[in-house]
Amino acid sequence: MNVQHVLSVNRIASHRPQVLKPGQIIQGKIMKLFPDQKAQIQLGSQTIIAQLEASLSAGTKYHFQVQPSDDVVHLRVLGDQLKNQAAGNVMELLQQLGLKATRSNAALVQSLIGEKIPFTREQLQRAFQLLNHAKNSQQSQRIIKGMISKGLPLTNSVYQALASVSSGGITGNMASLLHQLRQNPDQTSLQQNLAQRIGQMIEPASVRQSFVNQVAAEALGDKQQLFQTLKAAGAVDPALDFSTWKAEWTTYARQGNGINGKMPFQLDHAKIVQTLESLMKHQTNIKNASRTLVQQWSSTIERAVMNDRPLTNQVFLQLKQQLAKSFLPWLTTAQQQIAKHIDNSPHQMQQLLTTLQILAIDQTYTTLENVLTSLKAEGRLLLASPKEQFLNHVQQMLRYTGLNYENQLAGNNMHMQQDTIKSMLIQFIQQSDGAVNERSQQLLNFLNGMQIQSVNETVNAIQANLQMPGQKLGLPDDLHLAFSGHKTEDGKVSADSCRILFYLNLSHLEETVIDMHVQKRAVSVTIYNDQQNLAERSAALKPVLSEGLASLDYHLSTITFKPLHENNGTGHETVQTTYQKPYQGVDYRI
Repeated sequence: MNVQHVLSVNRIASHRPQVLKPGQIIQGKIMKLFPDQKAQIQLGSQTIIAQLEASLSAGTKYHFQVQPSDDVVHLRVLGDQLKNQAAGNVMELLQQLGLKATRSNAALVQSLIGEKIPFTREQLQRAFQLLNHAKNSQQSQRIIKGMISKGLPLTNSVYQALASVSSGGITGNMASLLHQLRQNPDQTSLQQNLAQRIGQMIEPASVRQSFVNQVAAEALGDKQQLFQTLKAAGAVDPALDFSTWKAEWTTYARQGNGINGKMPFQLDHAKIVQTLESLMKHQTNIKNASRTLVQQWSSTIERAVMNDRPLTNQVFLQLKQQLAKSFLPWLTTAQQQIAKHIDNSPHQMQQLLTTLQILAIDQTYTTLENVLTSLKAEGRLLLASPKEQFLNHVQQMLRYTGLNYENQLAGNNMHMQQDTIKSMLIQFIQQSDGAVNERSQQLLNFLNGMQIQSVNETVNAIQANLQMPGQKLGLPDDLHLAFSGHKTEDGKVSADSCRILFYLNLSHLEETVIDMHVQKRAVSVTIYNDQQNLAERSAALKPVLSEGLASLDYHLSTITFKPLHENNGTGHETVQTTYQKPYQGVDYRI
């Protein structure tokens, strides 16, 4: 099922009257004639009272164009009354406007009229240009129609953004670019950071994956602090050089082995985390002992290394005794074994001094704390409730993708957007070409399309749409969320009345749409799914849902189950609201 169709047929009907602007064209029907040259007219989606200054007949239809006016809106009649042939009426209108009357152009105009969407001649001109360059006429008409309806600029960039959202999902777009980035053997720092950020968004969550992301990001970014810290902690061979370390992690990241593949150098993230936690636990003692040893032994060791000679047996024995007394007791058993087997070679002495120097500085423990904090947060997230996991993923989505890029740019807060996917994509497109550049542009178009469709806000209401990668939440596909609600007097979203639509593809239940309607804090839920006996199988969960809502001061009203696919092709009911206002005075002048 097309998610865009699901979202459109389940939108909340707007009670706002249609506001017509000068130059717009719309079809109207003369419903009734009244004395004093007044008439009731069905104009688009609303009924109005107009003062007639032209001779019109009851029961007839006309095309009207809004004229500039300072007081009552003026409508100019375009051509004669309309016939009962919609296609012919559209062709005549295009001729009157001096526009090319092709089959595809006429089909777009006829669709606009049928859905009561006002348009201007200038909008049609630009729309026809877009339509002429489009490959998929049906999809293109739907996109262009939406652009006119929402008053969006009819430019190729806006069209490409909306077309990208209509033709694919966020995970697919991100995964395609990530694959190409990882296949590039000569990744720049920007490419590496972009690949890491995309991986964080779409790859399944795990403590192991978080550890891999951090180590790989540091290595690919030519940052040695974490590498040196791991060496000092005994988690990495002290003899390993950074160039070899970076090369292995570059290959590993390019192959996309972060989820299941064995880590370079046979690293065990669980054992490493234990080691780092032990260092943090005894950091004060380790730091003090290291500083004392560095102060007392650095010159002696450096002199021996410079001369490429070992320490004398007596001096080496003194060093080992001091290490065993003040330093080793604070290390793990594995670290102690490594330290006890240090020999008296210049190379080993240099490694020992480097380790002590690293463990003596505050920056080492700041790095360790950041790594462990991140890993613990990931671990807590995996153990957290579905609600906390969902909210965390939403926050990460908004923070990492850069959906508020232009807003931050306008507010001179670009430092908050420098590490977002959108910001990096813009930089990357300016610096590259070829297939990777094309994929990057596609993802950028997709993010722009999401931004355009994300929020539709008026003084009294707000509508929001969001699409997120689902794998982080254990879903096999993207998650779509559509929200519509009213605002309170202070401009905030009302928690008492709203409607939320979730479109999910679940591992076992497969395609599922959840339509949640909140009215005066009473919650009614409709679940669309094609699984048999779903109501009976989920009956035991109803009390849990009811209790959970009650804890938030909401009342569960009803739960209804409906098939997702029916013979009519949708399985959904379009929400319709009839609104009549008293006819007093004159609204329009014709």
